[in-house]
Amino acid sequence: MYFCRDESNKDIDMHFVSRFLKGDWLNKAKLYAFNPLKLKSLLLQLGSCISRKGLVKAKDNLILMRDYLSDIATGKYKDYDGKKLLIIIATIIYVVTPFDLLPDLIPPGWIDDISIVAWAIKEASEELEKYKNNK
Repeated sequence: MYFCRDESNKDIDMHFVSRFLKGDWLNKAKLYAFNPLKLKSLLLQLGSCISRKGLVKAKDNLILMRDYLSDIATGKYKDYDGKKLLIIIATIIYVVTPFDLLPDLIPPGWIDDISIVAWAIKEASEELEKYKNNK
């Protein structure tokens, strides 16, 4: 396994990121990106996941992603980057899916989710900063 660090100096397990990128997550995200009803459904699923014990370290980032996607789904935020949008949607799909690279039902099962969220935040940092500044 190899690691990189995000802007808060946390390790991101690039093994999980590599497997995530090789998976079908970004293609799945395309099915949600321009369908507000599917996106809103995904956000409801995320709402029930955000406070899970294993995701405490990613909670603030997940809330930012949720708000970003919610504002896009409702049309409040229109000046978004399509590639970054897909990364964020794919990440949320991954987080709400209980059987991903490490099933969330076993104790270390959230490690992969946290790594994917940290990577997505790093990849979309400029987009999310632009979003926060336009709120």
